[in-house]
Amino acid sequence: MGAIPDDVRRQALHAFSTLPPVPGFRVVEGTHVCVMVHRFPYAQPVEPRAGLTVSDLDAAIDEARALVREHGRGMLVWQTGPDHPWLADALAGRGLRNEDSPGFESVENAMALLAPPAGDGGEDVEIEVVESFDAFAESTRVESAAFDLPPEGRAELEAELEEHYAEYTTPASPLRRWNARLQQHVVGTATAVLGDAGVNLFGGAVLAEARGRGVYRALVDARWKLAVELGTPALTVQAGRMSRPVLERLGFEFIAQMPMYVDDFDRPVS
Repeated sequence: MGAIPDDVRRQALHAFSTLPPVPGFRVVEGTHVCVMVHRFPYAQPVEPRAGLTVSDLDAAIDEARALVREHGRGMLVWQTGPDHPWLADALAGRGLRNEDSPGFESVENAMALLAPPAGDGGEDVEIEVVESFDAFAESTRVESAAFDLPPEGRAELEAELEEHYAEYTTPASPLRRWNARLQQHVVGTATAVLGDAGVNLFGGAVLAEARGRGVYRALVDARWKLAVELGTPALTVQAGRMSRPVLERLGFEFIAQMPMYVDDFDRPVS
């Protein structure tokens, strides 16, 4: 595929601080970290700023906790990676845990695609842009089921569907969402954010009973076509353990692993 441009690489590795703001999410920049704060039932992601050093880490952890506490949340997930090769061990040494958390896996994989997705399949899959409340609700429910969101998280999303849909339809929002249907039933969904370096993939989810039928590829292809249409022919992604091998078969190039470290600092001590 050739060398990955620097701006594409950076977007893949630093999506939360690089992509334009999405309604319902806000990047808060501190002295040592950037935190993506939101009110969804997922962990709040933290990215270290470029100049973070080991000597700053304790102050950075305190800063991230304070920023999240101000927004009524109690779980952070730190993103590590090649730009701070010492950070994972340092976080583990301070009691943070490399494990799955709501919305994130223990290891995310930065990847990029600079050519049309490879392979065949998905010809019988119908792809539609989410443009109505009913389609948005179906998308949210499929995503919750595919990612096995806990019951309390699903209930929270269900109770706030109308509010989330209003945010999704905000004019000039860089967020896009697609549903995939097989035999008229929504079996997959995917989201993307339109970045300067390309389209970043989020939330690609397919129900277990529909996997292996080209649904995921069809959702990737829809987002590739949008990236080309916008004049930014690149896809970036932070892929989990199930998505990475599928994306590699589609032609995505692996950039680096990003171990994720959970800090649920308000968890009661047993």
